[in-house]
Amino acid sequence: MSVQLPISLHPLSTWPHNEMLWSEDVPRGPGRPYTDEEFLEEIEKWGTPEKGRKYIMQSRLRAPTRKVQGRARNVVSHYTSHKMARRVATESRSVEFPAVIRYDLDCVTREFYCQPMDVAISTTIKRKSKEGKETEYTTDVRYTPDILRLEAAGPSVEEWKNEEKLLTLAAKYPSRFYKSESDGKWHCPEREKFFSEMGITFRLRSSAEHNPIFTSNLDFLRDYFVAGSPLTDDAWNAIKRIVDKVGAISLAALNEKAFDDETPWNDDQVMPTPKGRFLVDDVLQAIVERRLWVDLDYEDLSDAHEVIVCASREQLERVVWLRPPPHAATEDFIFNVDVGSKFTFRGHPEVYTVAAIPAGKVLFHDASSVVFEDLSENQFETLLLNNDIQLLSTPKTIDELLAQCEYVSDKRIRDAHNKFRLLKALASGQNVPLSCDLRTIQRWKQKLREAGDSEPMQVHALISKRPGGRGQQIADELLQLIKEQAKRDNTPRNPPGSSSFSSFKKLCREKGLKPCSRNTFYRRFAEFHDILARKGARCANNAEPQIWYLHREDKIHGGRPFQRVHIDHTQLDIIIRIRGWGGRTYKIRPWITIVMDATTRAVLAFYLSAHTPSTTSCMMAIRAMVAIHKRVPEYIVVDNGKEFHARAFDQLCDLNDITLEYRPAHESRFGSVCERLFGTTNTVFIRDLVGNTAAMHNVRMITRQVNPLFADHLSFVELHGRLEHFFFVEYNRERRHPAHDHTPEEYMNKRFIETGRRLRRIRPYNEQFMIETCVPASRGGVREVDPQRGILIDRLHYWADEFAGRRFREKEVEVRIDMWDVSIAYARVGNHWVKCVSKLLARYRRLTAIELRYALYEVRWRLRKAPEECFPQLLDEVLSDHDLPAVADATAATSRIYGAYGLGAIADRLSASETSDRDDPDSRSPETESPSDSGANSSARQAQKTAEKLVLNDSLLRRFDVDYDSLPTQRPL
Repeated sequence: MSVQLPISLHPLSTWPHNEMLWSEDVPRGPGRPYTDEEFLEEIEKWGTPEKGRKYIMQSRLRAPTRKVQGRARNVVSHYTSHKMARRVATESRSVEFPAVIRYDLDCVTREFYCQPMDVAISTTIKRKSKEGKETEYTTDVRYTPDILRLEAAGPSVEEWKNEEKLLTLAAKYPSRFYKSESDGKWHCPEREKFFSEMGITFRLRSSAEHNPIFTSNLDFLRDYFVAGSPLTDDAWNAIKRIVDKVGAISLAALNEKAFDDETPWNDDQVMPTPKGRFLVDDVLQAIVERRLWVDLDYEDLSDAHEVIVCASREQLERVVWLRPPPHAATEDFIFNVDVGSKFTFRGHPEVYTVAAIPAGKVLFHDASSVVFEDLSENQFETLLLNNDIQLLSTPKTIDELLAQCEYVSDKRIRDAHNKFRLLKALASGQNVPLSCDLRTIQRWKQKLREAGDSEPMQVHALISKRPGGRGQQIADELLQLIKEQAKRDNTPRNPPGSSSFSSFKKLCREKGLKPCSRNTFYRRFAEFHDILARKGARCANNAEPQIWYLHREDKIHGGRPFQRVHIDHTQLDIIIRIRGWGGRTYKIRPWITIVMDATTRAVLAFYLSAHTPSTTSCMMAIRAMVAIHKRVPEYIVVDNGKEFHARAFDQLCDLNDITLEYRPAHESRFGSVCERLFGTTNTVFIRDLVGNTAAMHNVRMITRQVNPLFADHLSFVELHGRLEHFFFVEYNRERRHPAHDHTPEEYMNKRFIETGRRLRRIRPYNEQFMIETCVPASRGGVREVDPQRGILIDRLHYWADEFAGRRFREKEVEVRIDMWDVSIAYARVGNHWVKCVSKLLARYRRLTAIELRYALYEVRWRLRKAPEECFPQLLDEVLSDHDLPAVADATAATSRIYGAYGLGAIADRLSASETSDRDDPDSRSPETESPSDSGANSSARQAQKTAEKLVLNDSLLRRFDVDYDSLPTQRPL
């Protein structure tokens, strides 16, 4: 029996209809933007006025026109659009970013531009002074929309906001923001009027329009939308034979029948699939091509056991019809519908009230008292559970229901049972001695009559009330003074409690009141204590209660391996020694950069450095990840450090189609996965090593015998080897993680089998990728080519033979510098990278960028005093003396470690003739002596270098107790 609702739903507006069109009939995929000819034809068809045409054309050329900002815990994202072939930025992960994902993958939206041209909109401003005087004036307010969208229906400008924010704006500015009852959409009249004069539609859109499950599924299938390999006929026939027999099958059951070629997930080789078999990737590609049908609005593809795959659209409709409704009573919500309960039908503004609930029916009436009798009790419950009926009173959780239950002691319950037995005995005519008066017995009998015939309810009615307390013992005037004093002291000055109590007593004397006791003041004063105003946002965030639940649609840790990867730095609680140039030994606290997969909790790579975190740290961490796993992630979550906002880091992510997500400022809990690993590393591993700084927490009580500065410190190589063994063996392979009850490596292999290999994410670790992870030159990374001297970088000329051609005269080229060997740079000539060499720095092989930075600083300082000095000669003197800071020398020593495994200078990896030099700890010294060096000095220096090399190598062999070459992390998984 069909249920006829007494109302009709809203008709779909133009833009929701267009957005639903592509999910029904239009093929999915990125599509393509307009060509210049197509755009001119479309803009004529739209009939856009000249002012609107100018706005659209300028936005196409200049967008984005402003830099996005993370405020109020917003997550800023940098996303590479395949449709627009550009990097776009959004300011909210749950509002703007889902819209960008959808517009990038649909075929209805031809072009979209984030942060288009700003405009000046005439706005009426109302002000109210403290005296209550209201003023009103009109002024031009600058406004930048979120998205400019071009589609066949015409151009539109969209402003996306959170639903709660819109409700707040509607309450504060009812004339500027409101939700229409006719179509259920949000409107802003002043902006709609302004853009309508330009022939552009303005749309104020809410986060409530997003379906988080659908957006998550689009993200899950994005690799197959963009660059998925076409489904072969043989693989489709194998899938079709299975699905056609049953009509509908779970995704997990279908994946179990897939062929497992046992190829490692980090291998880019594609083994031929046997005839009549298929892969998991083929199943996902069939869903994208609409050969298999899945309800993307309801089922989460990341959980294959809960997804139903159908052979046709008709089979999917049948599954939706037969889908059972949610449970009527769950541990989360209890619906309480009674006479007087108010509700609305989905999409309709009119409010209905339950009039009566007779046997099997629900009677309700509208505002005009017209009673409806169309719904039975079962039909009403079904509509309620399917969310077609929305209760206006918020459903109460179990915690809220328990909060209403007053605590009753066992003694009061026993007294109620005794009263009940006494009354029953009196009612049966028994002669029972009474310990209370007759009036009390009469009151008890009245409670029994009011409770009804249920014995449990009668006993409950006889429970005596809780005796009243003394109530508030402090006067309201004193409580107001305490509140006033707390408001004065909630400042960064952060005065102690004794000072606040003294000021409070002074206020009491001025008011002629007797102050309360010190303990009472402290107890009441704590109620108004504001940590945010006293100690700042970081301390306030740490003092907030921990959240022990997540919404079903929130997948902050991703749903598959290499979907969300966290990168962060920390300084380890240990002191190590590094032997630098000339036999110097430095004692430092090293920095570590960790790359961690959020889904599997696996450590993908790390970079140990002597210098503070920089763009080099980020590049080296990603270089190490690709060298080990041959794969790049889909999202990288970072904080707001300057190194993560570097143009080079964002450009690397753009080249590899990686979306950057910036955590809100001072919100460390957004990176809790990586932050927790830092704590585990320090407490479980570092605290067991010699030289850890645990004793330094109480530095005033430390003695020389236990001071870590005087310990027999580990070397850089030893610490790096032990960290690698801890992360990749003990943590990834031997320790079960409580998040999924598997070791991280086991869970990663399991999830790759279930979610597909996604070969689009494979990246070979070759010369091209190493150049991409180099740091661009300063001032935009572009240099002008001089056909005679090459390119100029920091007053140093770099030359390549390709620059000699006349076609490259006065042409700008993109330049990147090898951070581990600054004598070499790479310039993009045409579509190829060419190697550029500095003749001045050729004598100082593998001079690191940090060493050169300090050397150039010293040279510039000397040139200020003596401008007539020769720059090359001064640079030679500085580098020959090598009187540079410890961090520069220590970084040079660490470069030898990474160079041995192909993570350092590119030339070391490419040139096999330099293998012997790579292991030479003094290979970065000058190969040719300066003319001023005499033969005796040269012989003495050579003997000193030979002795230093022997001492260094002997030290490494004697103290290195980890077999670094045989660690399993250097072999493919």
